[in-house]
Amino acid sequence: MAKDMTTRDSKIPVDARLFAHPRLEIAGAIARQAGVSFRLLCDELELSDGNLSAHLRALENEGVISVERTFDGRRRLSQYRLTEPGRSRLRDYVSWVERFARALHPHVGHGDGGGRKPDVSNT
Repeated sequence: MAKDMTTRDSKIPVDARLFAHPRLEIAGAIARQAGVSFRLLCDELELSDGNLSAHLRALENEGVISVERTFDGRRRLSQYRLTEPGRSRLRDYVSWVERFARALHPHVGHGDGGGRKPDVSNT
């Protein structure tokens, strides 16, 4: 790791599993809008109803998001919002990912295909 990643910072954060794909996308979509409907998330993220429901439930159980359920006649409406603790956890995780990516950058190349060309000379 680069010098700016201390031993403590370089450890995978506790929330890494919580924000694993696609939960990071879900939390990001909810963070960008004041209240997001279930259907909008389904359509935007191209997830099945069951898959999205399972991920939303996990994020809700962890206190990352809150849900407001209302009814429009017989139709159930769910609006999802990031909680303040959830926003803080997401911010901390994204900061860690950014530091991790900066620390990796010198080791994965600079746009030259990801590595050095092999030395094929016999001299």
